[in-house]
Amino acid sequence: MKTKTILYAALGLMTTVGLTACSESFLDTSSKTEMNSTSFYKTQTQAEYALTGCYDGYQRTVSNGSWPTLFQAVETMSDDCLGGGGPDDRTDRLMDRFDMSYNSSDVSFMNGIWEDYYKGIYRCNQLISSLPGITFNSQTTKDEVEGQAKALRALEYFDLVRLFENVPLLTTATNDIVPQAKPDSVYAQIVSDLQDAVKLIPASSFADKSTNLGRITKYAAEGMLARVYLFYDGVYNNNEGKEMPGKLTKAQALSYCEDIISSGNYSLESDFKNLWPAACTEATTTAEGRKTTYDEASNEILWVVKFNNDQNWTNSLIDGNKFIINFGLRNVTAYAPYGNGWGACPITPYAKGLYLSDDSRYSASIIDCRQIGAYKTQISTDCMDYTGYVNKKYCPLIFKDGTSMPASETTVDGGNMQTNQDQNWILMRYSDVLLMAAELGSPNAMKYFNMVRERAYGNTSHDLTAAPTKAQIWQERRLEFMGEGIRYFDLRRQGLDAFVKAELGQATTNGTAGGTAITVYNNRTQTTIASTYKDENIRQKRGFLQIPNDQITRSGNVYKQNQGW
Repeated sequence: MKTKTILYAALGLMTTVGLTACSESFLDTSSKTEMNSTSFYKTQTQAEYALTGCYDGYQRTVSNGSWPTLFQAVETMSDDCLGGGGPDDRTDRLMDRFDMSYNSSDVSFMNGIWEDYYKGIYRCNQLISSLPGITFNSQTTKDEVEGQAKALRALEYFDLVRLFENVPLLTTATNDIVPQAKPDSVYAQIVSDLQDAVKLIPASSFADKSTNLGRITKYAAEGMLARVYLFYDGVYNNNEGKEMPGKLTKAQALSYCEDIISSGNYSLESDFKNLWPAACTEATTTAEGRKTTYDEASNEILWVVKFNNDQNWTNSLIDGNKFIINFGLRNVTAYAPYGNGWGACPITPYAKGLYLSDDSRYSASIIDCRQIGAYKTQISTDCMDYTGYVNKKYCPLIFKDGTSMPASETTVDGGNMQTNQDQNWILMRYSDVLLMAAELGSPNAMKYFNMVRERAYGNTSHDLTAAPTKAQIWQERRLEFMGEGIRYFDLRRQGLDAFVKAELGQATTNGTAGGTAITVYNNRTQTTIASTYKDENIRQKRGFLQIPNDQITRSGNVYKQNQGW
């Protein structure tokens, strides 16, 4: 990745598998004392500690504080959101418009996330390569450990390759510089790791979410295989249903979804809003405490990243959800339970208007600042790209006096709204599996599609009477997953022309480049911004991000910059 003296922000940290810094970030496993790769990786207990380090490695792509996180980057770059933030947050507009002129000096804006991901991969590689020398009490436990580590490595590479496309592929714990791999090689490794996870993790493992929330199950790996297939097929195979690298076929991807559905382990949350804290939490006083119907361990959740509120500015615990504060209401603290933050990723009026009046997902997904009274206050402040529509699914929470709920509830000294956000990040829900199965051609496509709609509308009035088309499924996905970091990837797999068209139209009233420009507020000034989206800026980059210049320099120019950047 980098030269040997600076790789991974100090190789010594990584050779301890990060155990001195894992804190209590996963399953309440506490920090372990210093050990190196020679004295460690001997016993089952040590392997389980190392696995905690692997989970912690993925969590740190958010909790470490590197900006932007994957979540914020892909929400910013989707057509559901504008850049937002404040006047100095120029890279928000850079990402939103794919235009370096907004912050031409920021040539390594993704460096932090690049490093965090490769640190996580290093941990997984160290554990996987050490497994033959570890004594386990049972083959089942060894299989569970290996399967989870491989699934985490697969997820990390999947995130990297669909963000950057051209990334180094390392499957051993090394600090050597290797050229960027062909995307097909990375995808083949992702498929191999996830299929190994499916084979290795028993179907009965980690089924009890009350004690295993956050653990990767066989079914989580199956669902991710279907997602990998659909993304590759759209971006590289024009949605023709061909076999992809790793010899994963459309039929296999569908079989994974059907296995999840037939397992009986998952179901749709009866009330959509209960999946999201800000959608189902009351405005209360600190004395009253939090009153909510939020279901953290819902049976709808297949794969989730856990966070907690035990971090402050000085301790070594790095466990909070650092992206969520970026989505809070900028410059206001008087609209409990909706908390304050930096105002990134305001939702577009067109995206907001896609919901029908009887769709329960609307009120659970979007905060209309006009309705809560915040709009007139905020337009007199320095909000940028301000539409008045905020992501409710990942909005921080406050009590009526404006104090942060998780910061008030923490047991550590010095809790604050920036470090103590504890909302989990849902990577995959059962509704996603149902819609993927429908898109992959299940004979039950209409049934699965209607299950999602019936939950949204509370009745069968919007049911289809024939199998859904691909266009209908894509539109339903947009409504179902708005604000969850999924739309950007879904849009890209619809083809480059569709991606460019949607990006050009996000600041218009009808979502097309020829539509009437919407009005936003930029630092107190009413304006239009549709003309700031340029075809050439978006098309040349094909939806992929800039390789951080720091990484190119440190590699001695072994790494090459992506097209258009």
